[in-house]
Amino acid sequence: MISVVVLTYNAATHLPALLDSLATQTIDHELIIIDSSSTDKTTSLLSERGVKYYSIDQKDFNHGGTWNLGVSLTTYEDIVLLTQDAIPAEPNSLEKLVAIMNSQPAIGMAYGRQLAYPKSQLMSQFARLTNYPSQSIIKSKADIAVMGIRTCHCSNSFAAYRKSVLLSVGGFPTDTIIGEDVVIGARLIQAGYSIAYCADTQVYHSHDYTIREEFKRYFDIGAFHQQQRPLLRPFQRAESQGFKYVLAEWRYLYRNNALSFIPSQLLRTGAKYIGYRLGRMYQKVPNRWKFKLSMHPNFWISNTIQESDH
Repeated sequence: MISVVVLTYNAATHLPALLDSLATQTIDHELIIIDSSSTDKTTSLLSERGVKYYSIDQKDFNHGGTWNLGVSLTTYEDIVLLTQDAIPAEPNSLEKLVAIMNSQPAIGMAYGRQLAYPKSQLMSQFARLTNYPSQSIIKSKADIAVMGIRTCHCSNSFAAYRKSVLLSVGGFPTDTIIGEDVVIGARLIQAGYSIAYCADTQVYHSHDYTIREEFKRYFDIGAFHQQQRPLLRPFQRAESQGFKYVLAEWRYLYRNNALSFIPSQLLRTGAKYIGYRLGRMYQKVPNRWKFKLSMHPNFWISNTIQESDH
């Protein structure tokens, strides 16, 4: 028996498919849903299906803090986290992920492969192929020299944790705008644990971001990297990986006879870079601008992030 935690906010589009998939999973589980005061049909859909959920005020949502709340409500040691739009691709997706996590005592957490939705845009498909490749790997501190920041990369969109191990490294941080999963990944690696990426267990999960949204997303990533730079210092700088990523994007467009996308891809790359650099300077950006530059403006209302270099 395991616990499954799902965070929802205006999830009506994906919720039926998610609940249908969870109902077919081969591993017995309790389902804990934390809803951030949805204004669509999310809660009515849950009620119609007899699914219990916990409700919090939208202003109280915090990525790390809300995951911690969900974890605190769980009954079992093995926990799977899912976002509302991550749809397990197979009936044994959860079972396989938990199995790989428990296959070695040194594995601190496991995360699965994320596939692009069938009708997603070309660059969304490339992002999933690049960040979630077809080969599984177990990553440890020994891999930092080669993999850099990818060593601690993981995703709470589809992840498994042992509760005792998660709590032993402090649980999810509550002072980060995004990246609470990467923080845990870095802490686990530094504590001597490994992270298992299991390509054989999959969910459908992707986003078709506009160029404006990419700018905002990378502003938040830059702010996150700046705030967490003491923790992430042993890992490779993000920009070095970013240049390799751009080159790989061009090759992907060439192979798919989509060279016409290169101008928009260049604009997208520029937006990402400028957003990221501004995010790294978030302390010098007035709060009134942070609301406009960020994908998560509410964070800047309720939080003043402090750099973790104590």
